[in-house]
Amino acid sequence: MAGRIDFKHDKIHDIIVATPHWNLESEADLDTWYGQYVAYMKQFNRKMDFVVVLDNFNVGPSVGPRWGEYRAKIHKEFIRYNYRVHPNSRVKLFTNTSGVRYDVSREEAASVADAVEGILAARKRDGL
Repeated sequence: MAGRIDFKHDKIHDIIVATPHWNLESEADLDTWYGQYVAYMKQFNRKMDFVVVLDNFNVGPSVGPRWGEYRAKIHKEFIRYNYRVHPNSRVKLFTNTSGVRYDVSREEAASVADAVEGILAARKRDGL
């Protein structure tokens, strides 16, 4: 059974909070997972700031490197500032690897509130 991603647009801060409920184990899973991001994000017609809550998310070892490619593509197409919350050790490993390999965000926060603070601070730092 395919997983899902719950998206919420925090309009006050203009930040997307995404909560994926996935155990990615196959190329078909990756395609569906990526398609869920594309379907949701195309409504904004711009890069958005993101918090991803990873309590119910896992990447299988056989698809981890390929997931990193998809993750980088999502970042480059749709994301400006991004924080992860609660990744497990495998997700953290694949995230950090793809972050270095494809030069995309590896930021992590202890909570959604901390992630929002980090994004707001980055905007301020960058004059946005």
